[in-house]
Amino acid sequence: MLLALLLPRLSLSVALAAHPQPQGVPVAVGPPPFGEPRIGLPSAIAEASGVRSGMRLSAALTLCPGLALVPPDPVGVQLRAARLIRDIAALGLPVEEIGSGRALIDAEPGLRLYGGPQRLLHRLHEVAPDEALQIGAAPSRFAALMAARLARRRPRILGRDDVQETIAPLPVALLHEDGGTPAEICEALNLVGIDRLGGLASLKRLAVRDRFGPDGVRAWQMARGEDGGVIAPREPPPLLRAELVPGEPIATDHALEQAVELLLKRLLSDPARGAAEPRLLRLQARLITGESWLCEAPLREPCGDQQRLLLALLPKARRLPAPAERIAISFAELAPGAQQLALLDPAGREREQRLAGAAAQVRSALGTAALLRVVTLDPTSRLPERRYGLAAR
Repeated sequence: MLLALLLPRLSLSVALAAHPQPQGVPVAVGPPPFGEPRIGLPSAIAEASGVRSGMRLSAALTLCPGLALVPPDPVGVQLRAARLIRDIAALGLPVEEIGSGRALIDAEPGLRLYGGPQRLLHRLHEVAPDEALQIGAAPSRFAALMAARLARRRPRILGRDDVQETIAPLPVALLHEDGGTPAEICEALNLVGIDRLGGLASLKRLAVRDRFGPDGVRAWQMARGEDGGVIAPREPPPLLRAELVPGEPIATDHALEQAVELLLKRLLSDPARGAAEPRLLRLQARLITGESWLCEAPLREPCGDQQRLLLALLPKARRLPAPAERIAISFAELAPGAQQLALLDPAGREREQRLAGAAAQVRSALGTAALLRVVTLDPTSRLPERRYGLAAR
């Protein structure tokens, strides 16, 4: 059984945390700075007036004249989503992040670890205290996401016999949004009148394969709830982030270059980095207009040279749309640098990883003192209590 966690209003809640609004006022996330005038996610009150995400600002204000706009905060959304994944992993649960504010969790270890579904859900609500948290459970990945979309105040749990009947009325466009199916396949299905998942599930597998290929077969399996219940959990990498708050806003290219160079020097000298080198750089800035702004600079290979990192990041950093009050750089993807990677894991590596995961789950449920080992301290001592001691495993 898989659990799917959705925070559909994550961008709005993060923006409201930085710019609170009075109760009962229709609110929406404003357009990005110097971008196309289209609003972001609206509140429930604004939706009741007809306001929708992606709508032009003029149309939204016509439908809802009292609409209040809050500046978008993509940096805050990114940091909060990363913190959520780390908090879930700290509970000893295998978790796979599939997007900002969306995650899949293998529920079987959690049910045994915490003694039932109610306690497991209680722990999840503790790490994600958001009123808009939606939880769904199903045997397959896509069905779990659909169950989370249908959930409201209580989790939606689908058994194997309920999957097809429950997700059949949903639109095929969700295959692209949640399943990664190419948009061209969804558009082609709509053109021939197959606009619901039930219509796709009723087709023959060979007919779908001949028309759409492997991507179509995968979409057909998702529509039938047969896309498998296996996730790819990964341990969240250490958060390497350096922040600078200058005395005056950064408004010139020279000041921006000096700030970026200083932050890169701090990150490269951080002891937590070890011998790892980044493959992706993220520049985050808080503008004087109230919005946040970010850009990414992917690298072809891991690199720890400051000058090369500076050359990769500066061209994109110069697109800063307004002077910045605060600027930060983070190393998003760390990889072994200048090392030959092993083609196969050494013998016993998988067993060690499983033991380490099991130990982390026990400590999460029972505390750090629940799993200790006996170590030799002073075997020649005349006092027995000094010969051996307990240490964390």
